Formats: sequence, C-alpha cells, structure tokens
Amino acid sequence: MKHNIVTAISAIALVLCGFAFWETGYVEIILGLIVFIYLVSTIYGSFQIKANYFVKSIHKGNKKSIALTFDDGPDPDVTPKILAILKEKGVKATFFVIGKKAELYPDLVRQIDEEGHIVANHSYSHNHLIGFFSKKRLSADLAHCNKAITIALGKSPIFFRPPFGVTNPRYAKVLKDLKMQSIGWSLRSFDTRAKNKYQLIEKVISNLKKRDIVLLHDNRAVTADALEDLIEHCFNKNIEIQPLSTIINKEPYETV
Repeated sequence: MKHNIVTAISAIALVLCGFAFWETGYVEIILGLIVFIYLVSTIYGSFQIKANYFVKSIHKGNKKSIALTFDDGPDPDVTPKILAILKEKGVKATFFVIGKKAELYPDLVRQIDEEGHIVANHSYSHNHLIGFFSKKRLSADLAHCNKAITIALGKSPIFFRPPFGVTNPRYAKVLKDLKMQSIGWSLRSFDTRAKNKYQLIEKVISNLKKRDIVLLHDNRAVTADALEDLIEHCFNKNIEIQPLSTIINKEPYETV
C-alpha cells in the first residue's frame, strides 16, 4: 500500500510540475518521467510480493510467534528428513507444494497432513514463465494444483504462495475467483543460495523476529541439515513456532 501511495504522490507532483513548465518546453521531459516512474513502480510491484501492489498477501502473523513454511516440495529425499525433525521437535509447519510433485508423491502429501502440518498451493507447474500466463491458463494451473491436493487429502487448500513471489493483476482476479489467500513471507532464508548449513543458520537467526513468516524450501538438503539448529535457536530464545493458520487467524482449507 505504501508503495502505491508513493507512486501516486510522485505522479501528481510530476503532473503539477508539468503544468508549471508547460510553456517552457519541458512537458515532454515531465511526461517521460511520469511514464518512467509508472513503469519502475509496476516492475517493482510485480517482483516484490511484500509491496502488495497487485495482490494483498499476508506477510506476517498477528501473534508473538513465528511460522515455518516450506516451498517447492514434496521431495522424496528431503521432505521425509524435514518431517522427521519437525516430528521430533513437536513443531508444525506449512508446506506449499507444487501440484505436479504432489501427483508424483501423494503418500508424502498425506504424510505431511497426517503429521499435523498444513498443505498449501504453490501452483501446479511452477513454470518460470507463470507470471506471463493468461488469466485462463493461470486459473487452470492453480485449480490443477488444488485438485492434486484434494485427491490426496480429500480437502482443498485456501493458502497460496505465488512462485518466485511474482504477482500481477491476473493473480488478483484468479485468487478472488478461487477464493484463495495469497501468503508471502517476512523472512526469506535464501536457503536456495546457501553454500552450507552454517550460512543458512546465520542468515535466519540474525534476522528472526516474532510474528515472522519464514520462507524455506523442502527440496534443499542444506535446509534439512540446518532445521534442527534453527528450531533449537527459537526454543532457546523463547520464540514459539506455531502453525501458519494460527498466527494469521485463517482456516487453511475450504469448508465443504
């Protein structure tokens, strides 16, 4: 919201300047600056989910606890290791699964659910060009992921995380039609770039705050290697880890 306001104020200011310089031959420059600011704001809003530029996403909880979220699974090698650690520590998390992987590993999806974790939608294809999908194709992709999860669990997810954190006006329309809630994050672990578990641990614990929604991935071995230490750090700092649905006060599945 604040980015929209800044953009609007900047545009208005430039328009006013344009009127002031209309007779002095600077109008083309002013109009060019307005277009430039609009384009920059739109690009920024598309690639920065936290800006809530096109889609209103939830990025933080409203309780003094945190939620762990995992994207890009289920993975037959890493997800079971992560589940084992979560079970041992008594921690519940949220898994934003890719639909085509959910179809390949429905038993893993069921295990996630049976062990008390939330299963959510992370698109069916996770296509690198998903930000350019038409509204019809995007809707079909998200609905296909919901179907894969529903087949495995008998219930349809409400939570959705846009792949790569990219949004656009089509996402807003599709999510409204599907009655889904976009979920962002307040702390990105960058576990996809971490060279070892110590780098990952340092990145998270040096930035972790209460109310954080933490972005991790359950298709990365380094994440599984670091997870126990991350959880222990939270315990030592009296930072409670709760399910995403609890800290944002929203139900994770469609009521049938």
